[in-house]
Amino acid sequence: MNSNTARMIFLTTAEVAARWRMSPRTLEGWRDKGIGPNYHKFGGSVRYHMDEIKRFEEAWSTCLEDI
Repeated sequence: MNSNTARMIFLTTAEVAARWRMSPRTLEGWRDKGIGPNYHKFGGSVRYHMDEIKRFEEAWSTCLEDI
């Protein structure tokens, strides 16, 4: 995968939920509350850019280390 392809990877809510082993409804709730990773809407579809997912995972793991 070249760098241009990596920049264009977007995941669906179901894909992110599967990656994090959580319910898609949890991500939907987070969006409603303004928490969780940044997302984009294309038409009526929500997509998460892979860079945002990785950034959120890094921030999340840092928070867990502080516990």
